[in-house]
Order: sequence, then structure tokens, then C-alpha cells
Amino acid sequence: MRIALKIDVSTLNAATVGVPRLLKLFGEYQVTASFFFAVDFSGRGKGLLGKAASLLAKTGKAEMSLQESMLAVADAGHEIGLLANDADAWCKQAAFADADWTSHQLALGMENFEELLGHAPNRFAAPCWQVNAHLLRMEERLEFRYASDVRGKYPFFPSLHDVVSRCPQIPTTLPTLSELMLQPEIGLEKAHEYLYAESRRVLPFGHVYTASADQEGIAHLEFMEKMLIMWKGQEGSLRTLGEIRRELDLEQLPVHQVGWAEVPGRREHLASQSLKVET
Repeated sequence: MRIALKIDVSTLNAATVGVPRLLKLFGEYQVTASFFFAVDFSGRGKGLLGKAASLLAKTGKAEMSLQESMLAVADAGHEIGLLANDADAWCKQAAFADADWTSHQLALGMENFEELLGHAPNRFAAPCWQVNAHLLRMEERLEFRYASDVRGKYPFFPSLHDVVSRCPQIPTTLPTLSELMLQPEIGLEKAHEYLYAESRRVLPFGHVYTASADQEGIAHLEFMEKMLIMWKGQEGSLRTLGEIRRELDLEQLPVHQVGWAEVPGRREHLASQSLKVET
């Protein structure tokens, strides 16, 4: 059983409270993960370089600033990439956005990311799994090592409208905790059992689980620990998305269409791996 961990850091609370708790937990279990940060929570298109570590968050006192959080992730040996500039704006607008909006948001995110961490990102994950063809084109143009923008079963090159991107997609394969909790027959009480059962289904490159630093890092940290124990048992392994990327033979990677799917526990449709494109 191979599980790649993707951690979405979409709020300031997630970065300053959730990430430190996850780093401590992952350190205890010797786990590495791929963290994706939103980098602007000001609502004015400016970075948060000046946010103080003493900020009082709603669910606990912040242990570090956004910049310190990102540096701590990198220093601990985890992968780090860009989630978006403003994750909330991306979730609401990206699917129907034009090239100018998409380019502007991506440029702002990369600029703020570099200001905070000292170098530009080379991997991207779309918040809420909302994409458009302009994003796929830009990911190839920017030579991102990989992107994780969609739901699916295994890595592929994405095709949407008239765009085929040569930036490989590594999709999320498993349901999220928030989705499971909203299904009455599962809920929080049975979420770990359901998720573990789903992760036992064999896929060519293993599974990708997307956790939220708000949910699994704060409100449901015990759930995250329970899953680490279950996944590491019976010779299981936990890894980064980058480790999946290193296994890929890009010459043999298929091209698949990106479609829109309904997912239990979600109101919005999510970008998803769809039909193979004959090339």
C-alpha cells in the first residue's frame, strides 16, 4: 500500500496553527508529504510577509508566521508548492476565468511565494480542484515539474478544450475527510474505516490523499494520526507526490481529457480525469 500525502494550506489559520501541528506529527512518524500553500490572505493582492507570529487564531494561538511556516516545511524535508495566491478567490472564479485573470492570479501567487520562501515554485495544485485550459497551458509554459489539479486514478497529461499540456497531472485518488463527514452513512466515526478500505484498492502508482491543514491539522489531528498508523502498518509506505513524479516515464504517459464530475459530499463539480485521447 503506497499513499502519497498532499496537504492543502488554504487559510492563514491553517498555515500558522495547522502546519506546525502536522510537522510535529509527521516528524514523530517519520513521514514526508507535499505541502501546497496559498500565499495571500489579505484580500488586497499583497503578501503576508509582515504577519506576526503572535497572531491569535480562532482555534489556537499561532506558533509561527506564514513565512516561518513555509520555511519550516522546507527545512523539515517536505515538498512545498503553490496552492494559489488567494485560495478562496480561486475556488469561486477559476473554472470560468479567462486567460488574463488566470495569468494574473498565477503571477501574483508566484511573486508572493518567492518573496516568502526565496525561490519560485515549480509545482502547483488548484484549490477545490477548479481548473481551466489557460491554467494547463501556463503550467507547461512555466515548466512546472508536475501539477495536482484534478481528481482521478493515475498520472496523465491533461487535455481541455484545445489545450494539451505536457505538465504531468498527479491526481487526488481518495475522498477527502470533509467529503466523508458530509455523507450520513459514513460521518467522522466511520471515515477512517472507509478511507482505509478505499486506499486498499490497487492503482498503478498508488493513491494520493489530500488533507487540509485546517481539518487534519487542527480540528481532526487525531484522525490524521490514526490514518498514518493504519497506512504505515502491514508494510505500507507514505511518500510525496514528487516520488510519484520520479517514477513516471513521460514518453509513455497517456493523454486524458479533463472533465467535470460530481463527488459525494461536494456541491460543486470537480475537475476530473476522463477519457483517454487517441494520439
